[in-house]
Amino acid sequence: MRTLLAALILAATAAAVRADEAKAPEGDLAKLQGAWKAMIGPNRDIPLTMEIQDRSLTLALPTPGGDLRVFKGEIRLDESKSPKQMDWVKMMSEGLELPDSLAIYELTGDELKIASSGPKKERPTRFAEEGPSRTVTFQRQKPDDRAKESAPDAQVKDEKAKEPQSSTRSLSPSPLTPEPHP
Repeated sequence: MRTLLAALILAATAAAVRADEAKAPEGDLAKLQGAWKAMIGPNRDIPLTMEIQDRSLTLALPTPGGDLRVFKGEIRLDESKSPKQMDWVKMMSEGLELPDSLAIYELTGDELKIASSGPKKERPTRFAEEGPSRTVTFQRQKPDDRAKESAPDAQVKDEKAKEPQSSTRSLSPSPLTPEPHP
């Protein structure tokens, strides 16, 4: 009987520890949960989508060749700093590990501004429209917005899947860093 009681206490303690480890996001991290979209590039005509679930981060953007490049990793926030800080860590794309990116952010309702100089660069100290730490503005995507956009995207992806794929693709280290075009 004592062995059974000890096992039950141990199991209850382990469950409580796991519950603490898996606690729901709080603060700005809770507000960032869901899908976001920004338009990037010199003409702000390239869609960049971002999905945040707990601490997991997924970014997707089309390449000039029509492929969809996906970046996955984790997000870390420091709300105590001014401006607030955001780090993209453990990022991977196409099987390659990418360097961490340090950024600043500002969250106002359904608008998220992020400024980053790119991987292995210093964190920006201000938001700028030009230069190496250009500000990217994301808009929260509501379920209705995502449903409208996914139907045409699915058709384009199906058509692209039928085309022969190029084996020579360059990998930009960060979707927020402007990629030079020839």
